[in-house]
Amino acid sequence: MKQTLTLILTVLFLILGSLESKPKRELRILIDADAEAKFELELWQDKPNETEASIAPKPPEVIQFKGNRITVTPKDDFEYFRVRRLGDYGAKGFWTQVYSTNVDPSSPLSVPKEFVSKKTFEPKPIPKKIVSVVSYESFVIVKEKEETRFLTKDFITVAPVDDASGVAEVRYRINDGQWNSAKSLASIPFSEEGEYKLLYFSIDMAGNKEPIQIIDFVRDTKPPETSVEWIGSQTKGKGNMNFLSPDSKIRFVAKDNRSGLKDILYSTTCQSGTQAEFKSFTSDLSVVNLKTECKGSFQIFYYAIDQVGNEEAVKTLNFQLGSETN
Repeated sequence: MKQTLTLILTVLFLILGSLESKPKRELRILIDADAEAKFELELWQDKPNETEASIAPKPPEVIQFKGNRITVTPKDDFEYFRVRRLGDYGAKGFWTQVYSTNVDPSSPLSVPKEFVSKKTFEPKPIPKKIVSVVSYESFVIVKEKEETRFLTKDFITVAPVDDASGVAEVRYRINDGQWNSAKSLASIPFSEEGEYKLLYFSIDMAGNKEPIQIIDFVRDTKPPETSVEWIGSQTKGKGNMNFLSPDSKIRFVAKDNRSGLKDILYSTTCQSGTQAEFKSFTSDLSVVNLKTECKGSFQIFYYAIDQVGNEEAVKTLNFQLGSETN
């Protein structure tokens, strides 16, 4: 009995001694990344399926670490591992391929950089909302008219833009009139003079409606009118002919009922054929000086232009020595 007990104890000591002397596995991982990088390591008992989120019946052992290298001692039944990078704000990179934990402990395992690169999020471009654009190059703002907007053309083009489903139609209304419909590009005529309120909006192919846009403006189609004022003494002769004194002067006065006067232009043509360029009228014209300059009879051509570009038809004054005919 004593010999049997001694044999059993001897066998137990041999078994325990052999377990304690069994070398431990050491897994050293070197990653091609900067020293401040953060990673997550998973140790698996069964080889995980690399293409699925739920990859094995037994959960992995998870280790998070900072730096580009780590040394771990896997438990005997953990045969596989993989690594992924951790980013800021909870971002996580792609997993590496699955590696075996049975590697040569004297040679660190290098995980390729392409498997641990930080996953980048590329947001899809946000589709632009449908919006209708009216070119404001067709308008002028007259400050003297309390910042009133004047239309310089006889139409307005509404050009809607939609980067998602596309534009289906443009709807518009003039003043209190009925709503009209046009295709993606609407050219709306405004040939009559007057004050207008244009309301418009677009609808895309998905049925989305743009908020109603409003433009208040004035259409000015009539040119200004210029009259002549005579400064100095004058008398009427036969045939309604005006006789002027040597000190008489000519003054041009123009009026415009909408956008307002921009300029009065005049030019002189001498009897000899010499014609001057049109220039702005800034002060009264001396009849004597003009006769002296032309050395005889002469003509004056003049017209006015308003703030939106409406030009008056050119008018003429004819002068002869000692007399003037209108």
